[in-house]
Amino acid sequence: MILDDSGHRKSGNFTSVVGRQYIGEIGKTVMVIVTVTTHSYDGKKSFPIEIRLYQHSSSLAKGKDDELFEKKPDIGIELIDRSLSRDLSPGIVL
Repeated sequence: MILDDSGHRKSGNFTSVVGRQYIGEIGKTVMVIVTVTTHSYDGKKSFPIEIRLYQHSSSLAKGKDDELFEKKPDIGIELIDRSLSRDLSPGIVL
């Protein structure tokens, strides 16, 4: 199983979960929308199992102190648990 967070560049200000974050693919900090995902991998290809939007703290009224704020690792653990509840039993989690 692969756990991943992916940022996708976003312009404008109409989406509430957008925030500034470093994106390695483009090598700089920009406005992005981020998803956290789990994928199953069979050695040749992967397919998504779970996906969830990450809400950047800057988009919340109280920032990191807001009750709605969740760190990406915490979201990842939730997605792994949901994936395991589907009776998937990966050898390892990356």
